[in-house]
Amino acid sequence: MSTVAHQVHDSFKSFIGSSIESIAADVSSFVNSSGVAPKSIGIVHVNSADQLLLSLGYRDDEPGYPVTLSAVTLGHIDTVHASGLDALDAVLGSAAGTIDGIICHELVVTNSGDFVAVFMAHKG
Repeated sequence: MSTVAHQVHDSFKSFIGSSIESIAADVSSFVNSSGVAPKSIGIVHVNSADQLLLSLGYRDDEPGYPVTLSAVTLGHIDTVHASGLDALDAVLGSAAGTIDGIICHELVVTNSGDFVAVFMAHKG
């Protein structure tokens, strides 16, 4: 098992697109062609362009490995109350149980108020 030091990174590559699926292909292509070791993702919805901006954090000083991005719709969850946070944790955990090799995740809220979990997983 690796140590936390293997997760530390300070290199980033950004991608923009209309959906996670369209960005996922670009991320996979970059990772495979560059031979980097992906460590994290960050996602934000750019309202003015109606696009998603994804930043990939990675290391290039260790062997690279392929990854996949998967978007799982979690539905509308009222997170204003603590019970809503518990519900979010439960559906997030349930969604994660369907994907092997998760490295990290990010949450996106759609214009309709639904939560979408984006998982980056080791593809191997």
